[in-house]
Amino acid sequence: MTAEIRPIAPAEAVDFLRIVPSYAGTPNWEPEPAAWHAGVGLTSRFGRAAGHDELLAAAAGMSDLDRTRAAFVDGRLVGTSQVLSLEVTVPGAGPVAMGGVTAVGVLPTHRRRGLLRAMMRAMLDDCRRRGEALAGLSAAEGGIYGRYGFGPATYTARWELDTRGLHPVDRQGHLELVDVQTASAAWPALHDTVRRTRIGEVSAYPGRWDGGEPRGRQFLLHYDDTGAVDGAATYRTPWSPDQATAGTVEVEWLEAVSAGAYTDLWSFLTSLDLTRRVVAAKRPIDEAFRWQLADPRALRITRQSDDLWLRLVDLPAALSNRNYQTYGTLVIEVADPFCPWNEGRWQLDGGPQGAHCRRARAGAAPDLSLDASTLAAAYLGGTALGPLAAAGRVQEHTSGALARATAMLTQPQAPRNAIGF
Repeated sequence: MTAEIRPIAPAEAVDFLRIVPSYAGTPNWEPEPAAWHAGVGLTSRFGRAAGHDELLAAAAGMSDLDRTRAAFVDGRLVGTSQVLSLEVTVPGAGPVAMGGVTAVGVLPTHRRRGLLRAMMRAMLDDCRRRGEALAGLSAAEGGIYGRYGFGPATYTARWELDTRGLHPVDRQGHLELVDVQTASAAWPALHDTVRRTRIGEVSAYPGRWDGGEPRGRQFLLHYDDTGAVDGAATYRTPWSPDQATAGTVEVEWLEAVSAGAYTDLWSFLTSLDLTRRVVAAKRPIDEAFRWQLADPRALRITRQSDDLWLRLVDLPAALSNRNYQTYGTLVIEVADPFCPWNEGRWQLDGGPQGAHCRRARAGAAPDLSLDASTLAAAYLGGTALGPLAAAGRVQEHTSGALARATAMLTQPQAPRNAIGF
């Protein structure tokens, strides 16, 4: 077997997309009502394997082919991967460059041959050359990417709300139902404003806001007193023959710049006529709306899962690029066999105004030791070090170091990523 990992040529784009799971029609592994999404669906954006004409259209719209890394065995394309040039918002410092790993797939006939490992090696090396201190991905399976130094850094929830007995709230702005074109035109600027202040959020990739077919979706925009869009939501009210799921509002997307827009949008969605249940997908695990309910038990989490997985490609740059809740100094010993340039002992000096990370002086004793995937999980401040230490993932060598590191890293709100890629 002769294997080669390289970017694809334009003429190879259709063959590339045939392997990508989102075009291949891979079934979703969780059926309703447990699924993270609001309703039944397939992983494929078409609800089935994409046809040839759809593949041709998608291939024509592909960009950054130089960031694809495909696996060829004896000249045949059998594995796919790509890196998107994105940004992710980190604590205190705003957006920083991140390589978004996506479109990862290997033909079933060619698995267990090291092709994924070779493609991951090529992608992370590319991120490092481009100065991207972080890489991120949305994991289809949770057991794959820890071996490459990725850790789950944000979590997402699916919740249900019984709307019977809820009281309407006086609205503070203006709401309009709009068509898909109007919504698609408003979303980019709205998300760009929101993501710059929300830890864990990523920039949109090319084509993210293409509306496509509405398929029963309703598009809702919220306007402030000046007429500017400061909130948006997408929802459906599908017919169901089943009494248990009839009268359901499925909220697929909701973003707001202000607390008033956030409240107005949820007030509208929870007071629609002839409905009695709201199901919301891809929501933050610390959803603020719960605390606006007279009965917080009316909202219950029905699914929670990891969302954005991070990887520190350049460890000292990544730790220096974010701010910390309190001032402190730590010597951290990191194990990172897949990216050995990150291995060793590092001194971190950080606080609310900035940070600096450098190689620890020779002979410096570590305060904490952990591996790369554990550090990535804690990087955005959403995963506390205490449970990681209890699980044996963090070792404390200096008394009080775990508490000091926790105080430095942990954030007041859970990081959130609303865009998968």
